[in-house]
Amino acid sequence: MSGPPAKKQRFQNKKKFYQPSKKQYLEVGHKGFLATCNFQEKDCVRECYNILNQYADELYGPETFEESSANDKPNNPTEEETKTEEPAESDDIADALQKQIDATQQKAKQTKRRFQVVDTGATNCIFIKTTLAEPASITKHIVKDIAETKKQKTRYLLRLLPIEIVCKANNKDIVDSAGQLCDKYFLNEPTTFSIVFNKRFNNDINRDTLIKELADIIHAKNVKHKVDLKYAKKSLIVEVIKGLCCLSVAEDYMAMKKYNLVELGRHNQNYDGNSSDKLNDDKAAIADVNEKSADDDKTKENPKDKSDETTTTPSFK
Repeated sequence: MSGPPAKKQRFQNKKKFYQPSKKQYLEVGHKGFLATCNFQEKDCVRECYNILNQYADELYGPETFEESSANDKPNNPTEEETKTEEPAESDDIADALQKQIDATQQKAKQTKRRFQVVDTGATNCIFIKTTLAEPASITKHIVKDIAETKKQKTRYLLRLLPIEIVCKANNKDIVDSAGQLCDKYFLNEPTTFSIVFNKRFNNDINRDTLIKELADIIHAKNVKHKVDLKYAKKSLIVEVIKGLCCLSVAEDYMAMKKYNLVELGRHNQNYDGNSSDKLNDDKAAIADVNEKSADDDKTKENPKDKSDETTTTPSFK
């Protein structure tokens, strides 16, 4: 009769130790990197940490941990004495272990890591928040290095986008936040631009109206800016995920295979740093394909299908 209650009591004590960890979610004010994958999120997170830490160590040096608990030591020295004395005085081992677990969890919360994954609420979409001031610079360095070395460094991590501003997903906040980025990237010399808009689990924002408003803002900064939907030098990235919107400006977005690291390692083998050379290579490849298809009678009937697919994106004047 004494056996079952002992097992139940032992099971109840385990609840104190095996508690699920609290997830961190994407919030307004975060900045970092937006990564996509194909149903291998854990492996994608691991590859994000590896590649970001590798290039961050090269650009900024090894990571240094900042602990806010170090500032609390001189203010309340008596708390440490009580913490060390309590486990010795307490006879219950479970309470002593629980206090040690709470102490380690508090230290983990107080330390700020350079890269930390947060939950976006969308499948195959991962956000890595960072403490770096310019996430676009390290992303540009990663993309150019993969394009020049022709080495495929990721398997599960597909696209890596820098995110400079995270705001609420409504037209007013998006336009205001985009205005800050336009002051930074589109205020000086004229250039070619494009607007890339994607949304996940959100039906409140109208794509066409928002793109027109953003294009008007860019043209207001400099009238000489021109739209180039294929090989723009600067692209305004708008990623809407549920009730939040991630904004950034990426350079050579289309020429760099939309920042797809896997495609860069496979197909971008003739890249030498200029988007114009890449455009000429693509035109030459298209010309070869057209010459071969001209000899084939089966492909003569529908030559306009491919051109119709590439012109679905609206243009701006």
